[in-house]
Amino acid sequence: MNFDLTDDQREIQRTARAYLGERYTPEMVRAIAFGGRPDPYWSEIAELGWPDVADLGTVELAVVAEELGYALAPSPLASHWAARLLYPGLQGRGTLAVDGGPAPHADGADVVVLARDEGVFAVADPEIEPLRALDATRPLFAVRANGGVRVEVPPLAWEGVAVAAAAEAVGVAARVTGMAVEYAKERRQFGRPIGSYQAVSHACAQMYLETEGARSLTYWAAWALDHDPEQAPLAAACAKAYASDAAVHVCRSALQVHGGIGFTWEHDLHLFLKRAESSARAFAAPREQRERVAELLLRAT
Repeated sequence: MNFDLTDDQREIQRTARAYLGERYTPEMVRAIAFGGRPDPYWSEIAELGWPDVADLGTVELAVVAEELGYALAPSPLASHWAARLLYPGLQGRGTLAVDGGPAPHADGADVVVLARDEGVFAVADPEIEPLRALDATRPLFAVRANGGVRVEVPPLAWEGVAVAAAAEAVGVAARVTGMAVEYAKERRQFGRPIGSYQAVSHACAQMYLETEGARSLTYWAAWALDHDPEQAPLAAACAKAYASDAAVHVCRSALQVHGGIGFTWEHDLHLFLKRAESSARAFAAPREQRERVAELLLRAT
């Protein structure tokens, strides 16, 4: 069985890395997150077809989601995917709010999908109120709405949401690992690059190990959603739990590698850490996902 990306998937990956890297520079990310500037690229992203990339397959969705995390893109694309996976008939841009929680990027959404105990509903033009968010690149809004159109959620839609979130976490971990390795090569103490010291090199190696482990689990889950639906619930829960934890661990380790500069507002590490922390808690936190894994394994015995 070959789990390598196909040529077409690699081309999507290459295109996404180049496109997002050119547009979402660190300066642009900060301007959108802290300067009140709206994301200027949604129309271009829509023209590329990325809002509907899940139609190609879950692996293709995971490929683009990983690049979103790698670029730390302050884009509403991830929240739109979550809404559309639950509501395939969605027209325009959407976002998702779960169990009365906040909805990311609700200020520009045409439809907010509300997941409640009694079902999933699509609401157009609900009342929203901005909230203070840990991750400034992903603004949150309280949603107040009654009624709405009941949505028939497709099988494994929630697993698709989990895999997309896991893939984004992989992208964050990969970017931060690269940042730490480059810094360890350049920063010198006592006449030597700090990467030559065992404590630093071991930390970077562990970051790489966790990132690649998260990537393997996430693409297994994406493949399962496309080809092995019986394994997909277990795979998705494993991927979301491990990738969420890995992204947080990697960002925290990178802070230690960078030392004092890594804790400054001017450095970008805190932005990645906040994305990792907030994403980990979205769509069921790692602990809840591990409980889901245990439940599924018990059922199988």
